[in-house]
Amino acid sequence: MTELFRDLLTWVSANPGWAHLGVFLVALTESLAIVGLMVPGAAMMVGAGALIAAGALDFGPVCLWAIAGAVAGDGLSYWLGRHYRERLTSLWPFTRYPESLAGGVRFFEKYGGKSVAFGRFVGPVRAVIPLVAGMLGMPTGRFLVANILSAIAWAPAYLLPGIVFGASLELAAEAAFHLVVLLLALAAVIWAVAWGVRQVFLLYSPRARGWVEGLLRRAEFHPRMGEIARALADPKHPDAAALTTLAGVLLLATLLFALVTGFVIAGAPDLALNRAVLNLALGFQTPAANHLMAIFSRLGDLGVVLPLALVVCGWSYRRGEYRHTNYWLAACAFAVLAGPLLAYLLQVPRPDLGPGGLPPWSFPSGHTLRATVIYGFLAVVLAGGMTPTWRWLPYVWAGTFITLVGISQLYFGAHWLTDVLGSLTLGLAWVATLGLAYRRHQGGEIAWRRLGAVALGTLVVAFGLRSYLSHDPALAFHDRSVAAIAITDADWRTRVWRTLPRTRDDLRKAGHHPLNLQYAGRLDDLRDRLAAGGWEPGPRLSWGTAIKLLSPSLPLMELPVIPHVHKGRHEALALVKQGPGNSRLVLRLWATSYRIGGKAPLWIGNVTAQHKRVILDLLAVPTTDADIQGPLDSVQEDLSVLHLFRPDKTAPLLLQATPVPMPLS
Repeated sequence: MTELFRDLLTWVSANPGWAHLGVFLVALTESLAIVGLMVPGAAMMVGAGALIAAGALDFGPVCLWAIAGAVAGDGLSYWLGRHYRERLTSLWPFTRYPESLAGGVRFFEKYGGKSVAFGRFVGPVRAVIPLVAGMLGMPTGRFLVANILSAIAWAPAYLLPGIVFGASLELAAEAAFHLVVLLLALAAVIWAVAWGVRQVFLLYSPRARGWVEGLLRRAEFHPRMGEIARALADPKHPDAAALTTLAGVLLLATLLFALVTGFVIAGAPDLALNRAVLNLALGFQTPAANHLMAIFSRLGDLGVVLPLALVVCGWSYRRGEYRHTNYWLAACAFAVLAGPLLAYLLQVPRPDLGPGGLPPWSFPSGHTLRATVIYGFLAVVLAGGMTPTWRWLPYVWAGTFITLVGISQLYFGAHWLTDVLGSLTLGLAWVATLGLAYRRHQGGEIAWRRLGAVALGTLVVAFGLRSYLSHDPALAFHDRSVAAIAITDADWRTRVWRTLPRTRDDLRKAGHHPLNLQYAGRLDDLRDRLAAGGWEPGPRLSWGTAIKLLSPSLPLMELPVIPHVHKGRHEALALVKQGPGNSRLVLRLWATSYRIGGKAPLWIGNVTAQHKRVILDLLAVPTTDADIQGPLDSVQEDLSVLHLFRPDKTAPLLLQATPVPMPLS
């Protein structure tokens, strides 16, 4: 994929005329009546913005061609409207889709001439407003003014997100491609979960009453089944649809939990899918992502969900809703006790690559189970007091929180995939059980706004206190520290150097950043010895130094060093030196688990050259050059203050701060 994108950039850079024509046609067709509804113009304009950020295209010409295309497309639609007038309603495709034209007419009648400018940014009516303006006789002069001015605003507005996205990819390529892929995957998963929960709810709820009636008709032939059906869902009950939905969730979740538990008992560590997901999740780790996932994980901490449940429980008790209070107590008890009891009974071992300091048993995932039960039951209670139009909303929020908690457990390697799935299905089964009892005996209206405010306030306070009191310990808790391995100097020089990684760990596996330098000794010694050669600690990227990236006029040496990631960690040391021309040299080192003589730590890293890449005179990105070996060769004189050794020409350069009785090569 990386090579394909690079080839695309090369072709676009070599053929800007064709690219400009493509932008013009995209903007034109996106603005044409009806045709624009079928052309993904917005996505294509974002893609053009990404090419601008990558340096393949210039912003000015692309923006002008986009404006011209948008003006031409709207102008053509306006002419068609003036030419055909009322006959449009008898022409295809308006005979087949009359509502599209009717919607545009309503929009135009509501906003008048301003609708031409507004409509360019409103998806559903975007492609018919110019047509309607012509059909209803809008003066040509007024239309042209609105058309041109809105196109001038539209083109940069649609290119800018792509430019930002492309610039973020530039920074990601410099720092951690893993992080960008993870964020994009998270966004896609969250959107899919929210969309899926809403669609399932909208699809399931209207059909629930029919399923109830079918279930009861079947009961005429199965008296025992009839008793169960009437107990779960009485069609005369005002909440029959919700009861049937919960009954279906209970049945499905129970069956899935039994299926997952069977796989777990058969041997969770031996499942290929579990191993594949674990390795994939660990491959996404970066320091920034660790902080983000620690936040998600905290949503399932006992110190967050238990106060939430207990406060809601107390709120119900104070209102005299004693039956509801008992349901919340049952939810709390299950969320707290079910996980440890099942873990003790099944004794499924945790992933061997996961963090240390955790209890030995993996199934089920306590965080996922607690989140599913508490957030899930809260969604059932809140939805019971809302109008049918908005009842899907609490389930979407609960599904999002539960998904984030489950992903965080996979990310840190604390649980297998089957642990998370088993916890999810078990929690859903219990939520459905409580929900059936709660909704069946629900009396009176639910003050869902007050309950929602109480729950949200409690969640914010509990989450904030938990974050304040245990942020750093939480990260340390998920840290997979490796015990130090003592080796001799001869071991390092003869065999260990071969076993260390030769390229920086990269999700793309492209090997663009070799690790061709190994150093044995203290970092302070290396820093002191190289200082005479002009090497100095580079300004690290932080919230304070990031503002310098918005000052393209600054010299490259003053720009922050964007940290690189290897095996989920930033470099322990980054030294910079002014290079030839407008470049700078960067020496980076990462820790290994080896200690020479049990004392001197062993580090791996590289020396790279960087140049300043300026995007639209707004953003400066220190970008690493493709040549890796050249910069290392160019600093041999600086490194001569140390003790160098190279086993062969293809081997990394081995450095030591202390003398060794070995010939140099």
